[in-house]
Amino acid sequence: MAGRLVNALGSSALAAEAFSDFAALRHMLRFEAALAQAVAEARLIPERAAPVIVKACDPALYDPVALADAARRTATLTVPVVKALTDEVAKRDAEAAGYVHWGATSQDVIDTAMVLQLGEALPPLLKELDDIVAAFASLARRHRRTPMLGRTLLQPATPLALGQKIAGWASDVERAARRLEASFNETQVVQFGGASGSLSALGEKAEPVMLSLARRLKLDLPAAPWFTQRVRVAALAQDAALVVGALAKAARDISLMMQIEVGEAAEPSGPGRGGSSTMPHKRNPVGAALVLSAAGRAPMLAATIVAALPQEHERALGGWQAEWPTMAALIETLASAVQAMHEVAAGLTVDPDAMQANMDATEGAVLAERATFLLAGRMGKQKAGKLVEEALAKGGSFVEALGQLEKELSDEMALLGYSPNFVDRLLAELKRR
Repeated sequence: MAGRLVNALGSSALAAEAFSDFAALRHMLRFEAALAQAVAEARLIPERAAPVIVKACDPALYDPVALADAARRTATLTVPVVKALTDEVAKRDAEAAGYVHWGATSQDVIDTAMVLQLGEALPPLLKELDDIVAAFASLARRHRRTPMLGRTLLQPATPLALGQKIAGWASDVERAARRLEASFNETQVVQFGGASGSLSALGEKAEPVMLSLARRLKLDLPAAPWFTQRVRVAALAQDAALVVGALAKAARDISLMMQIEVGEAAEPSGPGRGGSSTMPHKRNPVGAALVLSAAGRAPMLAATIVAALPQEHERALGGWQAEWPTMAALIETLASAVQAMHEVAAGLTVDPDAMQANMDATEGAVLAERATFLLAGRMGKQKAGKLVEEALAKGGSFVEALGQLEKELSDEMALLGYSPNFVDRLLAELKRR
């Protein structure tokens, strides 16, 4: 993993900790401790061996650097961790050392550790996503009838309610978050299959050991080991990338609305926030920058995990080994985006006067569609279109050029069309989910 300085813009502190060396060891050793207790409970190993093994499952006793170096010689971190654990147990009880890692295989430990890390990292992010949706929904409700310039292909289009834009952000973030929550829940299962998935080393005690292990780790027990059935993992990766993409949609809009010549929105300010190293006047959209940076990384990280789906036979070569570091990077990327948007959504300010000024700057040209349809009712669409084109070609005020429709064109409620109702529909949909 990159150091904290290199990854300062790519993770949150909480996610970085969840995938730290200490956390990885802690969760691997949690598996070994729970396994020792489960097999002792089933009387597959002497009862007195379990507490000795459990006591040795203290991550502070081990050197991550030495373990990482050794892992490259075995293509799995489990081998050096189990060896180091066995040596530590032997210091206390030579006989108990013979019962470490009983009936398990390397992938059992790695996959379950990854699942436990996800269980540590994702629930707080899901809570922050709920907060983001609530903040956007509140702002959308407040601006249900605030008119702003719609933009298509980055050019002025017909007006709409600001609330519709913001409620749209909330709707997609919420939809992606619910997908992520569902796929996360599906990952919260123990991995335990032994050498090739049959748990043959445990004989008739396989079932009680599986149940005990899952219970002790507070994970669900799947129908069978999932060594090369990785859809759970791939679905989570895809849904994490979707959340980042939904947040990035809002970030892109906010950054464009923050341009000084547009001036329609602003991220929250604070000491040092958004500052430049050389230009004191600047107030950069730093939250949006962090989210958009994450959006540049997340899809490719998710694609790496999806690409690892076709894994060979019962245990794969290279496929699952690619997942753990990639998943860590992806969840850290997700966390960076969520944390950044959490701050932006809570403090986003908008300037209705600037929005009105931007509409006024078009000199009524954005009313051309409405004018066409108003005239079409009297003279047909072709004649109306021609008249509107001629009025636009004159330059200056479009409304003055079509003076006979001035009253109808200046009707603000008609100008917004169905937009306020779309705000209501989006907010109602959020409440139903």
